[in-house]
Amino acid sequence: MAKSNRAEAATKAAAMRAEAARKDRQRKQLISAGVAVVVVIIAVAVGVVISNRPKAPASDGNSAAAASIAKLATVPASAFDAAGVPTESNAIPEKIPDGKVLMDGTKPKLAYVGAEFCPYCATERWSLVAALERFGDFTGLTETQSAQNEGDIPTVSFVGSTYKSDHISFQAVETQDRDHKPLEQMPADLDELFKKYNAPPYVPEQSAGAIPWMFYGTHQTVGSGVPVQPFTNLTQDSAWTTIVDQMMTGKGDYGQPIMANANAITAQICQLTKGEPADVCTSPAVVKTTPLLKQ
Repeated sequence: MAKSNRAEAATKAAAMRAEAARKDRQRKQLISAGVAVVVVIIAVAVGVVISNRPKAPASDGNSAAAASIAKLATVPASAFDAAGVPTESNAIPEKIPDGKVLMDGTKPKLAYVGAEFCPYCATERWSLVAALERFGDFTGLTETQSAQNEGDIPTVSFVGSTYKSDHISFQAVETQDRDHKPLEQMPADLDELFKKYNAPPYVPEQSAGAIPWMFYGTHQTVGSGVPVQPFTNLTQDSAWTTIVDQMMTGKGDYGQPIMANANAITAQICQLTKGEPADVCTSPAVVKTTPLLKQ
């Protein structure tokens, strides 16, 4: 009988230990589950905060670049005159025999087609902005670079920008970003002109035409009037400052060719605006460049 009692006691003790162990496991599982829920809640809350945070504009990535780009509105007339007449043959627009000036209401229109990956577009934009700022004002210009395998050339982006002028209208289309991904779609009317006049001959199966392409209606330029090679050495964050500082003087390896090319663009725009504004179109460098234009 004593042995039976001891056996029953041992069985009961084992059952009690098992029950205690089961409850302990259950308690630990509940604690783990609670911790997991808290972690999920925190993660969700953080995600909501991040998703609701206002997105910074692209130029916030490089404040020095943004400050330099803002200075493009203040390039002095002396910088254009110091740069002089362009020496690159590609800076001079070619005549389109059957071309007609595009109009936006009562204002003539200049059209530009490029892509952010393109190194030649990168150098040309500097001149284009400098020239157009003489006739009006840009807002919303930000920095970008050509593709990493295309020189990483620092430049400005027209995407999201606006241009206002009393003298001329400007239309810019960037077809791809710096990673060769689609960016902006070409309007049908501009696409038709691009395919008709762009040189080398447009071949749909092989290419989308040559860029950068600037279309004045009666004239066009295909490619850049600014040599690309010097710009491939500019890869640091201060590159935008270096370029703009030289543009402000019209001198240096970057400033002189950019501003000389800007003089050619200015002279061609003056043909569209019939010499307005007079102080721009009669400036010394523009007067010297005008005879180079193909009438």
